[in-house]
Amino acid sequence: MAACRKALTLCRLSSRIESARFFHRWQRPTFQQLYKLRKMAGPEAEKPRSAQTNWNRDGELYAFGERLGELLGARTLDRAFTHESYVAREEEERRRLGIAREEEEGGKLDVDHNGALIERGTAIVSTYTKAYLRHQLPNLPEEGICAIHDYLTSDNMLEYIGSNLGMKDLILSEDFPVRTHTVGQTFRAVVGALANDQGEERAQLFVQDFVLTQLVNQDVSEMWTLVNPMGVLTMILQQRGMVLPEPRILRSTGSSTVVACYVVGIYSNKQLIGQAPGETEITAEEMAARDALAGIFGIRNAAATLKLGTAGRHLTIDPAARNPSLDSLCGRPLGGDSATVSMAAT
Repeated sequence: MAACRKALTLCRLSSRIESARFFHRWQRPTFQQLYKLRKMAGPEAEKPRSAQTNWNRDGELYAFGERLGELLGARTLDRAFTHESYVAREEEERRRLGIAREEEEGGKLDVDHNGALIERGTAIVSTYTKAYLRHQLPNLPEEGICAIHDYLTSDNMLEYIGSNLGMKDLILSEDFPVRTHTVGQTFRAVVGALANDQGEERAQLFVQDFVLTQLVNQDVSEMWTLVNPMGVLTMILQQRGMVLPEPRILRSTGSSTVVACYVVGIYSNKQLIGQAPGETEITAEEMAARDALAGIFGIRNAAATLKLGTAGRHLTIDPAARNPSLDSLCGRPLGGDSATVSMAAT
């Protein structure tokens, strides 16, 4: 038994010695030098997905259409992702190399770019977004509708939506990495392509599903900022024949410290119409006035009341309808004293 244990121990030691023999002395300094050279060279330049050997554009376009659940032709999708800058660059390259065919005048490619699709898609996205917001938020002034519209249809928002849908890898454009504006234009082109193949109503539902749903879990009142909320509130209440607003401190804490908090309420005819906290009395009064205006405009919890999905399919929206302007609600032009600021503009 002891002899067996001794033999087993010798086998283990011999295996360790054999494995150590294959670790050459030159490997450690060589790997260290290669690592230093790699760090000196810096990171590799970003390459488009199409540069990889396993790229199949036709298959990717088909997969994109299936992800959307829309019946779009391969040629239509290819046109939607092809920008004019890409076509111009390819034509210039063909003329430079002298590979243009005789039947091609000036080396021009027989490829359609998405310029016309972008124009139609832009019109559909803008018109339907405003019409939907007016239908769902009838008490919000037209300036607020335009502010939310600008937030939803900005290049940053459309780039965010398009990137999550996998549009970036499919775009044929002169610039790489693809710019935010280019991705936004591509999204609009896809909407235009959908309108061409499936009709404008289907394109509008596409906008509802992917653009207007970005309002979920968002505070709509933060997308439209009034410079003088207390002045606007006073004029609206006066125009409606109501008692002028009266701010009152409801409660406060830590008033003698650097973390003071005041809660101010706005009353009209002894009715609480808005309240909000703030680190100073002036800030709390301004925020309370904004809360009162949000109640008047019906946007305190607007995102939760929007009809989307199945309920949004049965809406009867009038694209010609308009909400009253802020000037008409106040009874006189506000001018620059109560200008509004859109989140998209900032």
